[in-house]
Amino acid sequence: MSIITNVAKFFSPDEPTPEPQQVRHAMLDIETLGKGNNAAILSIGATIFNPFTDDIYDTFYVAVDPESCQQLGLTLDASTVMWWMDDARSIARSNMLKEERVDLPSALYGFTDWLREDMPVWGNGATFDNVIITSAFNACRLEKPWKFWNDKCYRTLKGLAPEVKLQRVGTYHNALDDAISQTKHMQAVVRHLGLKSL
Repeated sequence: MSIITNVAKFFSPDEPTPEPQQVRHAMLDIETLGKGNNAAILSIGATIFNPFTDDIYDTFYVAVDPESCQQLGLTLDASTVMWWMDDARSIARSNMLKEERVDLPSALYGFTDWLREDMPVWGNGATFDNVIITSAFNACRLEKPWKFWNDKCYRTLKGLAPEVKLQRVGTYHNALDDAISQTKHMQAVVRHLGLKSL
């Protein structure tokens, strides 16, 4: 058998291609009235997705009553309130003011029921989304539905591929739209880097 035949056989289209990993990760985005670890939460958005494909399996969104956060000891700061008042956030702010809100414990119970299982949960920054929602679970004396080792930093991952640009969908600073945008961007980063595990 010739070398050319051997090479052709090696790259034969009849050979099965590896199936992408069938895994479930979550992307979390929250909007808040503060920047600290115990900030009052305005909304929670999330996706369940496969980072190795383009699949988004499910989405979650809930608007939270910030007064219920304050009653549980979570805080707001003036600079963040003024940030929300800027014209650049006018669409997100206007939409948010029309939403029906639930108290923080109800929001977290709903999020836990939706997530259903422990899995890697990605947030945009090692000190923001995941840390703040962990503080919220603690304030409500509820168990966070994923283990601490499954807290993942999307900001760190995207820093490995700055040439892959995020394409926003929907309204910027809507928690669900941001979670979807970040999910699609992360999938593109994983594909670009050729990652096989996370």
